[in-house]
Amino acid sequence: MGQAKAFICPTIIKSVSESFRREHGGMHVPMKPISLEKAKEIAAQKNLKPGKVRGTSEIEFTKPEGSARVEVIDWPEFEQILASKNLEIHEGGGFMKLMKKG
Repeated sequence: MGQAKAFICPTIIKSVSESFRREHGGMHVPMKPISLEKAKEIAAQKNLKPGKVRGTSEIEFTKPEGSARVEVIDWPEFEQILASKNLEIHEGGGFMKLMKKG
């Protein structure tokens, strides 16, 4: 027996991208800096926690249970790493991203 092949319907991809463009006025959604408090609110709404890649000081948002790659950390540690790396949180189109200040 042969292996099953994955098939992604181009129509579905097209309709998703078209609805995204309509909703956001184009494919590029501007990212704007937000406060840590606002990021905490968004994280709570999306059921996300502050996380750190195991064995590094790289931070990101993660699922509440973490993963084999990312451990959940507390907000004060997240904030300390954010400051020490000169990072700020940006938000756009419902997504959050960590970026260098400036």
